[in-house]
Formats: sequence, structure tokens, C-alpha cells
Amino acid sequence: MRKLAIFMEGQTELIFVKKLVYVLGDNANVAIQEERVRGGRRGRTPRVVEMIGTNEPEGHEFFVLLIDCGQDERVKSDILDRYHGLVAVNYEQILAVRDVYPHSHGDVEAIREGFTFRLPNDPIQPFLILAIMEIEAWFLAEYSHFLRIHPDLTAKRIKHEFGFDVVNDDMQLRNHPSKDLEDIYFLETLFYHKTREHVEQTVNSLDFSEIRDRLATQITDLGELIRLIQSFFAERQ
Repeated sequence: MRKLAIFMEGQTELIFVKKLVYVLGDNANVAIQEERVRGGRRGRTPRVVEMIGTNEPEGHEFFVLLIDCGQDERVKSDILDRYHGLVAVNYEQILAVRDVYPHSHGDVEAIREGFTFRLPNDPIQPFLILAIMEIEAWFLAEYSHFLRIHPDLTAKRIKHEFGFDVVNDDMQLRNHPSKDLEDIYFLETLFYHKTREHVEQTVNSLDFSEIRDRLATQITDLGELIRLIQSFFAERQ
């Protein structure tokens, strides 16, 4: 059985990545287990792991472990804490997905360099996927989903109201994409507050074929995430 672990900043990333794994896995015989990890601030309390969704791996060809680390700065430390344990039970890939926000665009390279500092890379090299500035930039870039949220949320109307073009502009240049998404939805008195219900509504409205075929060529980190997941599923029995 092939094994992949993906450490993520929070619930939004987990919901999106879980759907992406199922889409890219297509008809693969895959089991997914979700974990929610909290606590451990400044080393005063232990990290607590809560299983929030379990699909037992027995009888499956692929197993994907999705970890919600609770905050961006815990992604690397949680990988460090669990790296050797994952290697010992034959995981093949370790990925990390986090936002840049509340840091700035100018901090992107420092975040990438900081991630690799003193992080083991043998026998598994963990890969960092950065959502610049937030994962909601990817949702903005998949602009066809707005019409599925509400038929009057057209790209033309969004540009008129907010001055940016979801079709032609680079959504990675937006400073606070989740606020942009919230503002756009609220044009029709709809809400985006990063709750599970709101995030699932948005993720379920996304066109994942559009994400795989178009956005993967335009957003480097998203494209790398897709490539790595596809490579995980490449060798099927």
C-alpha cells in the first residue's frame, strides 16, 4: 500500500485538498484518514490528535493521511515531530500546505527557506506548497464557481464593484483573498466565514477539471500540488 501524508494549516486547506485527492485519484482504491491536531503552545501542553474522519486502510491500494495542524507555524513543527514515525511505517511522500497571510508578499522566499532549514530530507524530502496569499486566491481564480454560488455574481459585476478582474488578474497578488471572497458573496447577502459549512459550499462549487487543466498551469504552487498527488497515484496495480 502506498502512503502519502499532507500537513495543512487548517480546516479550509483540508477540505479543499481532500476533494482534490479524490478528484485526482479518480477511480483509485484510496482510503483517507483525517486528523485535527491542537495544543502544545510554547511546549507547555502536549499536542492532542483528534481523529475527525477515519477510513480504515485495510484492503486499499493507496492511503492518504490529512493533518489539520491548526495554524501556519505548526505545519513544519508537526512534520518534524512525526517525520521519523512516518518513515518507519513506509510513507512515500510528505507534503505541507499553508498560506502566506498574515505575512506579506515580500516574505514568500523567507518562508520557503525557513521551511527547509533543519528539516530532514532523507529518505523523504517534504515539499512545501504555499497558497499566496491564502488558499482563497485559488478559489477566486476559479471564477466560474461564482455563478454556481449565485447567477448574478458575474466577473463583470465583480470588477465593477471591487476594481479587480477575476478572469485576467493574478489572484496571488491580492493581499487578503478570503476577505475578497467574503465581499463578493455578500453582494448577494451570502456569507463566507471559513466555517466548515461555508468552505464546503465553496469547494463543492469549484470546477476541479478547470483547476487541474487551467489553474495548474497559471499558479505554480497549485500546479506542483497537483503534480505530486498525480505522481502518487501514477503506479496502480
